Amino acid sequence: MIKASLLGFLCFMLFLCVHAAVFHTFELKERFRAIKIIFFSLIPVYAALYLILPAGYVVVETGVPAAFFSTAPLGTIVAATRAIYFLSGFMLYLFLFLGYCQFYFIVDRSISVRVMIEIENSPGRSLGAGEIQRVYSFKGILDRRLEHMVYGNYIRELDGRYLNTRKGRVQARVFGFLKDFLRLGKGG
Repeated sequence: MIKASLLGFLCFMLFLCVHAAVFHTFELKERFRAIKIIFFSLIPVYAALYLILPAGYVVVETGVPAAFFSTAPLGTIVAATRAIYFLSGFMLYLFLFLGYCQFYFIVDRSISVRVMIEIENSPGRSLGAGEIQRVYSFKGILDRRLEHMVYGNYIRELDGRYLNTRKGRVQARVFGFLKDFLRLGKGG
């Protein structure tokens, strides 16, 4: 179990290093696509390392019913334990990646973060609302969001108007339901 956890963490750290190297080396237009490619490329690395590195010993999970041990052959028990361990390390890698995605999108797209950076970088470290609008325009925000939604195939443009694609309609219905259910209001 320790081996799997360490490998899951190691692969995530390797992901971060490759991600930083790629973003510092190349000017990418489709940055999140690059992040996904790096993540998926390291899954075989995790699997290979898991198979190559010795575990030292196999400890049977205590959550398995005792009746299983009395009827299952030892080989089956060992194989099941190894599969559980393998999946636990992989899930650690996956969950670290998913958490990082949340962090990445906050840094990349958060309006609040961008406004605070603009204030911090301004003379006197203060800006009025009009000054903030000049350095961070709503039109720029909207254009970028629309471009990302078109690229992600959530919406399409037709004669200067935007329409939801099938994927966009499903997302709109699901998130609309969730916003209503959680009483979050229109917000956005």
